[in-house]
Amino acid sequence: MFNPTTGDLTWVVHTAGYEIVDAEEEPSTADGQLGVGFYRSEQQQAFLLKRGVVRAKSLEVKDYVPSSEAPGIARQLAAMFQYENLIVDSPTDEQVLAFSNRYGLLLPGDRMYVRDMVQTCKYLHVFASAIDRGDKTKAREVFNDAVVPSMTVRLVGSKKGRTTANWKLEVEPVNLIALAWLQIASEITLGKRSQKCEAPDCLEWFPLKSNKRFCNNRCKMAYHHYQ
Repeated sequence: MFNPTTGDLTWVVHTAGYEIVDAEEEPSTADGQLGVGFYRSEQQQAFLLKRGVVRAKSLEVKDYVPSSEAPGIARQLAAMFQYENLIVDSPTDEQVLAFSNRYGLLLPGDRMYVRDMVQTCKYLHVFASAIDRGDKTKAREVFNDAVVPSMTVRLVGSKKGRTTANWKLEVEPVNLIALAWLQIASEITLGKRSQKCEAPDCLEWFPLKSNKRFCNNRCKMAYHHYQ
């Protein structure tokens, strides 16, 4: 799914949608291996396992390039976790399915534990909150100590093969979780801040622009309709 030539990650959405089933129905589901520092007590582990498995309803898929077609995935995932709710309830099953139906699973394959979605949302939320309050030390701590997203590197130089080009290594994601972490991390490393669409009920985020308030014209019209 990762194209080493272009550096693009192509991802899939199962067109028939997804469902959440009991974890015992899918005993072969692979653990996401999200990070060495993702702490879970035995009680939390048991509760999270009861959240079940997100499973595709069929194997038919369509693909897309999330880096260009879904620039706000990271912020959407971060916003899905709320501390006032219990960890087993946030994000809700409805949120998990709504996200999956639109963007696909966070990991390759046709199933993943709901707990992997919960933990991803939780730590992206902690990371994003640290960035928003200007606490880069905390953001660095979360990324370096708790996160081990699956990434690769690509050597990039002149597209025309010029030997005088400035060659460099680029970090590239190999799954949707890694792409989400790189999206938010770029807000620190490249200064690419994000903003949420101001339209009612819209969950989209997009790169911050001084003269842009909505993700598309439909949301702009919806906003002014309710004013």
